[in-house]
Amino acid sequence: MGGALTDEPTRPAEAQAPSSPGRSSAGPPASEPSPAALSPPALSPIDPRLLEILVCPLTKGPLEYDRAAGELISRQAGLAYKVRDGIPIMLVDEARKLED
Repeated sequence: MGGALTDEPTRPAEAQAPSSPGRSSAGPPASEPSPAALSPPALSPIDPRLLEILVCPLTKGPLEYDRAAGELISRQAGLAYKVRDGIPIMLVDEARKLED
């Protein structure tokens, strides 16, 4: 009888899950930005092993990691590739042109 239906009404998920006293499960109000949204790009580290194998997709040349700006720099191409959440965005179309 594994798939038999019952006449028992279902309860909403919030009624099934117990909550801690004094805590709301709703989270912070929508007007407050999350802590992750406030973190600067410098806090998006990149794996050093990944840096060893990455090259500029345009020139195939070396990249330098600018931790303060959260970017991988290709001096040969004159481009800066953004790093988001530790993931380099290696798309030439999305890269920032370096100022001379």
